[in-house]
Amino acid sequence: MDLLLEALHSGWITVVAILILWTETVALSVIANNPRRRFRVLWANACSGTCLLAALGLALRDSNSIWIMALLAGSLVAHAIDILMRGGNHRRAFSRKTE
Repeated sequence: MDLLLEALHSGWITVVAILILWTETVALSVIANNPRRRFRVLWANACSGTCLLAALGLALRDSNSIWIMALLAGSLVAHAIDILMRGGNHRRAFSRKTE
């Protein structure tokens, strides 16, 4: 239990989570029929999650809030890119018909 609490307070648990996130992203890309296409679909989401986890790690270590805010902003940008990339498949559903 002490090891888990130490990993939590030191922020190392977020490093492990980031490694798991990227391992999963790469593994899902490799097993896909078209690995490059799958990675292009997943990278923005993985970047967003990485920024969030890194911000959490810094916050757990009481780091400078500027870096935490920068990572949160980076996560928001990556999330917006992810939404825009996924939105191409659903544009008609969001279009407004004004006839």
